Amino acid sequence: MMNHISNDSLYLAEHGWLKSKFHFSFAEYQDKNNMHYGTLRVMNDDRISPYTGFGAHPHKDMEIITYVINGELTHQDSMGNKESLGRGAVQYLSAGTGIVHSEKNEGDEEVHFIQTWILPQENGLEPRYGSKIFESKERHNKWLHLMGNDAAIPIYQDANIYVSEVDKGKSLTFALETNRQLYAKIMEGEADINGILFKAGDAATVVDEDFNIVASQNVHILLIEMAKDRPS
Repeated sequence: MMNHISNDSLYLAEHGWLKSKFHFSFAEYQDKNNMHYGTLRVMNDDRISPYTGFGAHPHKDMEIITYVINGELTHQDSMGNKESLGRGAVQYLSAGTGIVHSEKNEGDEEVHFIQTWILPQENGLEPRYGSKIFESKERHNKWLHLMGNDAAIPIYQDANIYVSEVDKGKSLTFALETNRQLYAKIMEGEADINGILFKAGDAATVVDEDFNIVASQNVHILLIEMAKDRPS
């Protein structure tokens, strides 16, 4: 079963320097019926104006993953890490027992990125930071395994993150295993997914069926794969 979530249905936070679409209850958007999907707690589609950004702020007991779509995002944290990452780069921060970081756009073009928070397998873990810059050919018309089990960057949870850029007219399938579920985000372009037209910004939850893409435009897509929710 697949549930199509339109971009227009997402909460829009506008703060002048920041425009963000919230997929789940976050900050000023409070919805007790939309708190998470499995271990996925937050997905924010963020756009930061030039020479602005999030100043130093704390996090604790959360796996925070950032994927840059366009522009360049500069990260700095209390563990001494500082770097700037561009299109296709992924950044991982396990907040664990506590960490302070900032995320800024130090360039003259808007930076666009997806930030995902995943609940850790347990609290009080040791903080850690990681990042990786991938070449575009690694995600061209195929799934690139960014994070998770046996991926380039591990996380403290049984969850996996994949990305692909699929050319117009090409197709791609993600086979969903038993007792697993997906959350998908269309970052750019349009595609027919399991018979439904998805546009940029749209998302989907998927259980008990495979995920089949036919790109009607060049499409850039992110998947979060995780254990299926247990019946309540």
